[in-house]
Amino acid sequence: MLYDWIDERFRLPAVDVPSLGKPDPETAAGMVRTRWDLGEAPAPNMVHLLEAHGVRVFSLDPDHAEVDAFAVWRDGVPFVFFNTLKSAERGRFDAAHELGHLVMHGSEHACSGPEAERQANEFASAFLMPRASVLGHMPSGAHVDQIIRGKRIWNVSAMALTYRMHDLGLLTDWQYRSTCAELSRLGYRSDEPEGMEQRETSQVLTKVFTALRTKHLRPSSVAAELGLTGEEMNRLLFGLTLTPLSGGSQQDAAAARRNLSVVR
Repeated sequence: MLYDWIDERFRLPAVDVPSLGKPDPETAAGMVRTRWDLGEAPAPNMVHLLEAHGVRVFSLDPDHAEVDAFAVWRDGVPFVFFNTLKSAERGRFDAAHELGHLVMHGSEHACSGPEAERQANEFASAFLMPRASVLGHMPSGAHVDQIIRGKRIWNVSAMALTYRMHDLGLLTDWQYRSTCAELSRLGYRSDEPEGMEQRETSQVLTKVFTALRTKHLRPSSVAAELGLTGEEMNRLLFGLTLTPLSGGSQQDAAAARRNLSVVR
């Protein structure tokens, strides 16, 4: 409902998410990177990247903390919902994981179950940490301190980089297990010490509500028109409207609609 409301008033990015049901995850990740002109460089802000290619991004209600993220196609438009309680690095992996579901599974293939999750994880790993980039930056048999430094190149978790290095043959099975054990002891299994300072958030929603404010349309008015409370709407918007102004009404929203054509 909120997306439909926004889409009526703003020209949002066109959908550019390919459907690649047959390639393996590594190949699919490379194909999307090529299509989006990313080359072998570290992926930029993942939420901004998804939005730039037409994915409609919202946050999950904290009441659903047990859900990491989920993706769904609706009338040919991809949506992704993110848990905002995780570390920024894990949020980036979730974004790439859900992109993998959209690309490889879409609406025609099973997007749940162990096999689909394995494929989405492998896609995310390859998308965030391209083979050539990792092989060029990380030494074979890297120690924990080298992995902790190296993870900042791609803004991923130390555990994710360790897995990717093992997958690429840079860590033996024994090195992989011992590295995971040491990272767990240091607190990297449940958190990301000294990680990214800020979690990536929506650029589109920020611009939308900034534009609405210039038209004197309060977030509370939008919520009222949709039959939501301000708090309920905030939970969808990464907390970007945490300070909704009081006094809004459906009449405010109706009046603003007549003035929003210049923002489209």
